[in-house]
Formats: sequence, C-alpha cells, structure tokens
Amino acid sequence: MGSKKRKKPRPANRRAVSPLQPKAARAEEAKEAEEAEEVIEGMAALAAAAPALGRLREVVSFVGTGRPATQAGNLKAADARLLATRLAPDERMPDEVRSMDDLPGAARDYRWAAAAGFLSWRGTKVTAGPAAGALEHDPLSAWIQATVTLLEQGLLDGFRQGWRKSYVELLDQGAPGLIISLAAAGGRARLSEIQDEGWEEVAVQYGYEPDDAGERAHVARLVSGMVGELVDLGIAHAGDGAGGGDHAGDHAGDHAGDQEVALTPLGTTLAAVLALSLDDEDDEDDLDLVDTDAQSLLLVCADEMGREEARVHLLAWCADRPGDEAAEELCDAMLDDDEPKVWDLGFEALSLIDPALARPAVRELRSDPRLRGRADAWLRRHRPKPAK
Repeated sequence: MGSKKRKKPRPANRRAVSPLQPKAARAEEAKEAEEAEEVIEGMAALAAAAPALGRLREVVSFVGTGRPATQAGNLKAADARLLATRLAPDERMPDEVRSMDDLPGAARDYRWAAAAGFLSWRGTKVTAGPAAGALEHDPLSAWIQATVTLLEQGLLDGFRQGWRKSYVELLDQGAPGLIISLAAAGGRARLSEIQDEGWEEVAVQYGYEPDDAGERAHVARLVSGMVGELVDLGIAHAGDGAGGGDHAGDHAGDHAGDQEVALTPLGTTLAAVLALSLDDEDDEDDLDLVDTDAQSLLLVCADEMGREEARVHLLAWCADRPGDEAAEELCDAMLDDDEPKVWDLGFEALSLIDPALARPAVRELRSDPRLRGRADAWLRRHRPKPAK
C-alpha cells in the first residue's frame, strides 16, 4: 500500500440541507441506506460462496495456530499431503510426495493464501496471517484481496510451475480487460467468442499463422482455463465444461466453445472497479477518486452520482488502503459534514471494510448525537460473530 499523496477532485455542487428534514425525505434516505446495505450483504454472501474462497479458508484452518515450514516457507511433505486431501478429498494422491510441489493444487492454494496475507511465515513456522480473520468475518473484503492478488499474479500462471508457452503471460495480462469487455457486452458472451479473441491476440503478438490449428487449440484450452478461474472466484458462471477451480486449465478444452459465460453481480462490480483502475491517469476528463481524501470522495459521490456508481468508487477507494486507515478517514469526514446523504454513504463505505478494523472508528462516532443512531445500527449489523 504505502502512503500516497491524496488529490482533490473537481469541486462538488453542495446542496443546503435543513436539519429539520421532512419525515418523507428522512424515510426515503433510510430506505436507500437499508437497500445499499442489502446489496453489500448480497455481494458478501456471493463472495463467501465462491469455491476459491472456500479453499483459502480451508488452507488457513489447516495451518491454524502453526505448522512447521521448510526454509522456503512451504509446508513439509506430510502436511502438504494432508492439506491436499482436505482440499480435494476425491482426488487420487501421488504414491510418493517428496515436497509440496508434488501436489500442485495444494501448493497453488497455499501460496495464494500466503500472497494474499492470509498466512504468515516466520523462521520454521507458518501461521494464520494478519488478513486471515476476514475470511470468516468479512468475506467481501477477503474476496477482494484474494481476487486482486490472483489477477496480479496471473489467473493461469500465478503460483504455478511448468507452463511451457510464453504467451500464457500475455493471456494473464489480458484478464482484467476480458472482465471489462464482458461487462461492456452486457455481461455475457459465448466462450467460443472469447477463445477466438484470445487466439487473434496471441497470433498477432507471436507471429502465428491464423490457421495454425495446433496452437489455436492450445490457446482455446488456456482461455477455457481462464474462464474456469473466473467461475472459481465467483466472477462469472458458465455451463458444464467451462471448468472451475485449480484444475480448470487442466481439463477444460475447445469442445466447450458453445457455452455462454455470464458475469455475476460480483463480476459486474469488479469490472467497474477494474475499469477505474485502468483509466489513463493523465486524462483530466476521467474522474479518479481512488487517490483523493475521504471527505472529497463522499461529497462527489453524494452530489454527482447515483447509488450504484458511487458504490463502485467507494469500493475502489477502500480497496486501495489499509482498512483501519480508511475507516478513520471516513469517520473524520462524516464528523465534518452535516448532510445525511454523506453520512449514509460513509456508513456504506465502512461496510466494505473488515468490521474488526472499522469498529473502533465507528464507536468514536457515537460521541456525536447526529451520528449516534446510525453508528449504533451499523455496529448491530456488524457485531462480532460468536466463536465456534
């Protein structure tokens, strides 16, 4: 993350709001806030149900309070075999396991969990990491962290070893663009169309003949694997054969070309966030709120955007900084404002942060009579879950 110089966006057109707001207006705002919370809760439920997040939870549960690690930070062979059995109980294990790398599925999920901050390695021991709690208590935050980590590492090549084709990296680099393109196409496309676009890009970049059937089939298989990873993450859904999970790239093939791939609500939201992050920073016409301060963020979202558009900017802003820092800045901005719509957007943004990190800042809001009721309602909705 690191500290960044925050910038101010264009000034918002503020509207004067009387403290004696009509009951109808207050009721409408309360309804909008409740609907926004339901949307976030729905996305959190989808995130929690994503197969990939379930495996990452299993990895953290297996490691628990600590497991012995090799000098490279990997699990030792015996523990790696146990983890592989828990992650894929129906799969046949190799007769001999000398290291974690003999179990590529378990190795990939383990390294993915570590890269996302769900595991920590010190010396000869691996334990649950600083972000591990979010897997249980804030699945949307954990999903964002896991998804961003995998997209950065590569849907296909991330945490794997042994890929032979150099254009795997090219396909991985195009994954964010694929998600954005799906959203722009109405949220759905045929797998065969996605495969064709992938092949055209590879053929142009690497000088293959368009009718090279062997390379085209290999690219189609890899693109099917990418779609499988999107399904595994809960970003998209597709019919049988599009694949899913760690083995999508191993089993999906060109025969699945007639299937439809459709973005889920999580995928649609992610596409909007990715589109924001890929905007040209030098284009002054683009409204980029990621690097602005919380007060400007809330003012612009309140005065210039509808609820859905604002939510995308709130999500991108929260994902770009540590949760406790984001919560403190949002709460400070809410204390400095008098507009209920700004307060409601602030609490909506706080719902996108790990509750364990946001609660201390929200409790501070209770000292302000204007915000006490909203703060109490937020704390009730996000109270800690009882220990199992």
